[in-house]
Parts: sequence; C-alpha cells; structure tokens
Amino acid sequence: MTIRKLFLVCPLFVLVTCVWAVAREPSEKDPSVLFREGFDDRLVVDRTDVIFRSTDFPKMKFNQFLLTPYFGPGLLPHAQTLSIDDLVVATRRLGPIARASSEAATVRVAAVQAKRRLIDWRIKDPAEVLAAVDKTLAALEEIVHKAGERQCDVLAFPEDTLGLLNWYGMNERLAKRVVPEAVSRMLNRLGRAAASHRMYLVLCSDFMESDGATYNTAFLLGRDGKQIGRYHKACPTWFECGIRKRGEAFPVFPTADLGTVGMLICYDLVFPETARCLALAGADIIFFPTMGGAAVGDDDIGLQALRVRAAENHVYLVVAFRGAGSMIISPRGKIIARAEGPDGLAIADIDPLGGRRGGDAMNHQRDMRARLFRERNPAAFGILTDPNPPVLKKIPIDITQKEAGRIAAKVLTIGEEEFRQAEALARAGKTGKAIAAFARLRTEYRASWIERVATERLRTLRHAKDKETP
Repeated sequence: MTIRKLFLVCPLFVLVTCVWAVAREPSEKDPSVLFREGFDDRLVVDRTDVIFRSTDFPKMKFNQFLLTPYFGPGLLPHAQTLSIDDLVVATRRLGPIARASSEAATVRVAAVQAKRRLIDWRIKDPAEVLAAVDKTLAALEEIVHKAGERQCDVLAFPEDTLGLLNWYGMNERLAKRVVPEAVSRMLNRLGRAAASHRMYLVLCSDFMESDGATYNTAFLLGRDGKQIGRYHKACPTWFECGIRKRGEAFPVFPTADLGTVGMLICYDLVFPETARCLALAGADIIFFPTMGGAAVGDDDIGLQALRVRAAENHVYLVVAFRGAGSMIISPRGKIIARAEGPDGLAIADIDPLGGRRGGDAMNHQRDMRARLFRERNPAAFGILTDPNPPVLKKIPIDITQKEAGRIAAKVLTIGEEEFRQAEALARAGKTGKAIAAFARLRTEYRASWIERVATERLRTLRHAKDKETP
C-alpha cells in the first residue's frame, strides 16, 4: 500500500490526516482504490509490526517509534511516499488479523523484445542525433504504456535501449555532447511514462559518469519514475573495453515488492561468477538487458546457459533481448514466458520470494538457497580472483583492447558496406579487383568475422584464377 499524502504519523499509529491510501493507481479499466475519501482522526492501524520505507530513506526501515521524529510537520522539505506492508486501516479495532499461509504476493514482470532501432552513425550534427533519439523514445514510450495497460509492475528494455551503440563507436568526439543529454531524455521521458502506471523500469545505455569514464550502464527506476540505482557492466568484451571502463561491483537494490533486485548486461552472464555474486548478495530477481546469450559455443548453448544461470543461483532471470529471445526464467530454470514478434512482451506473474523449493532424498528446503550457499567452499575458490591465472601464459592475445574497439566500431558500420562492395566485384567477374578488396579487408578487420570470411573468399577466388591461367 502507498500513502499518497501524509501530514503526521503519531506514535500510537493514528493517521491524523490521510488523504488517499491506495493499493494501486486507479484506471479506466479498474477504478477501484482502497480509500477514496479523507478521514481525520478516525483511522486506526491494527498492526504494530508494520515496516515503512520512504523515498528519502530507501535503505532505512521505520516502525512506529522511528516515524514521528522524521515525519513530523515541517521536518522534511518535500512530500514523501511511504511504502507499507501488511497494513489494515479501519474506523475501529478489528482484532487479530488472520492471513492464509498459502497467500503469496505476486507481481507482474515483463521484458520487451524491442525491434532494431539504430541511430545512423553517419549523422554528425548533435541536434540531428538528438532528434533521432526523440523519435526512438516516442516509439519506446508506446511500449511502456502497452505494458502499463496490461497491469505490469516492472518492464525491462534490452541493452543499448536508445540504439546509440554504433553511432558512438564512430563518433567518440561528438559523444560527450550527445550521450549525456540523450540518457537524460531517456530517463525522464520513459520514467514519466512508467510512473503514470506506477511501474518499475529497467533501461540500458552507455553513460558518462562523474569520473569522466563511459560505462555500459543499466538503470533501475522506481514506481515514481525516479532512479533507484544503476549498475556498470563489469565484464565488457575485449573490444568494448576500448572506449568503456569496467564496472567494479555488483550492487543489489531492495524493493518493497520485487524483492531484492540485481542487474547484469549481456556478456556479463557468460561469466558464472557475476550472477553468483548477485545471488550471494541476496538478489531474488536479476534483470538482464542483452544482445546476446550467456555462453560462447555451439547450437543453442547460449539459451541453455541462461536457464542454468537462473537455476544454479535460484533466482528469477528476466531477459530483455533486442529482436528475438526475450523471456522470463524461473529459479528452477524453466522458461515461464516468451515474447513474440517485434516489440513483443514476455509477461509472467511471479512471487519474487517463492519458487525455490528443492533438495534431494536426504534434505528438502522451502528455499534451496538456504542449503546451496552454505554448502559452498569459498576457501577453495582463490584462483577466481587471480587477475593473471596460469592459463593466460598458455594463450596470449595479439590485439589490444583499443585496437579491437576501433575494429569493432568499423565492423558494425562501414565494414559491412565494404564487404558488400567486395562481394559485388566478385559477382561481376572482376576477380583481380575482388582479390585486392578482400585482401585489404582481411588486414583491416583482423580477428573479426570479416577477416574470416574474406580469407575464405580469397582462397576461392585465387583457386578460380589459377584454373583460368594456362
């Protein structure tokens, strides 16, 4: 329950003025609210173990003894929202409150399968880039409202929500003038849209922090549209590190109704340690904005690894994937919802604190984390924190992060165009020119898919040319 306007909370839990207490925002489809009228000096709270949280003190728990010193008249500079659990309000004492043991507090979680919306990397005018960002935000805002109309409590967007990734790679100098404003518009506009439905929101974008560095960042916004916290991608790819800094922590964010929230981004989940760090910190649900799977290998291993990450940590995993693959996975590793089509939503009603029963013939637990995280042997895991484990001596890498980043930026933009031009020369029978073009591509785009395919094309073209030579 959220009390929307509160002038004073007395030590005896008499709400002196409660203008509007609601279980959820009213809408045309469901106009019901818990209370519509104001009640003065007549409401009695029938619980003494109520826990309150406020917007100014999100990590602090208040009870009836702590509330009055903080929330008396004129003590705070602006209005507060107090989140309250297990509260009964009436005009008289109701006596003991019975609660069914099977009762579960469910929330509706959603991940959008956003279609490909990329800002053209050729645009050099910052105003024109921001106009393109506004166009993208208009489309994303419609998705937020669609999720709100379906009574979702939280919506997650994929990695690179704004579609600026490729543009950034080719316009680093301009990025400092564009990215901060673009991210601000995203947070404000989509935050307001989500707040109109009292819905949490997860967004993802490159973000320039106060230290001057750029981080691939996931943002968690509360039901009021304000930022609860953010996470910096801790394990970016080798080429991402060319212009982005690594995050150094796995923060979790306690909420009133989603449980404890963690976030990871794309390549993070290829490393099992990332999800385990969040789980050990108490995460009940992990939001995963991404453009890839959770493993590098054959067949559908990327998908199956997502299921394994959820099951091995007993967390809900909400996968927001661009184009295809958005889904919600239970703590038992079961895919409980999938999105369909462009901008489709994967939606599931879950109990963030439930769904974790498990064990074996010798011992069964209501929440398997109670056993699993006590059965670990951290003393044996020392090598996991060694920055230079022995294996690296066996497998050197011959490309720097900066060079890999430069190549990756070109692969995603002009590289594809140059490859198509070389292919056109080969199809036109201009074998000599095609060989020269593919040879240049192999040199300029080393270690990328362009180098691999160009090498194959060169082998085929040279073999054909040798056969033509008498």
